[in-house]
Amino acid sequence: MSFLFRSRIRHPFFRGLAAAPAANARGCSTALAGAFSELVRAAARGARARRAVYVLTRDGEFLSDGERDELWRLFQVPVYALMVRHGRAVAWECEAQNGMHVASGGAASTCACACGRPGPVLTAAGRMANAAD
Repeated sequence: MSFLFRSRIRHPFFRGLAAAPAANARGCSTALAGAFSELVRAAARGARARRAVYVLTRDGEFLSDGERDELWRLFQVPVYALMVRHGRAVAWECEAQNGMHVASGGAASTCACACGRPGPVLTAAGRMANAAD
């Protein structure tokens, strides 16, 4: 699986860390983004990330513990999953890695995530979580 983007990927919580696409990454970048397999191939080519790795997934896919551990071993930087639909991030992990924050239409809700950011969170169990649950 690969993803095509015209510009560098930016995590909604870490906008200052523009990520280079892993598919054509060489040398050291601030951050790398790509599907798990693209990131593994980039590491084999010698690509490195200084600050973060963004694993791009499709709807309903979550990063496994084994995949997260492998990427940490390869890059030794924080690993965040970004769920992508039609070339746009629709859900993303934060530092707590307790589910994926979901882009909402501006509706105010309280997050069940340990990071404390407001908004709905999609868990691996596939349900939206709110603090009121």
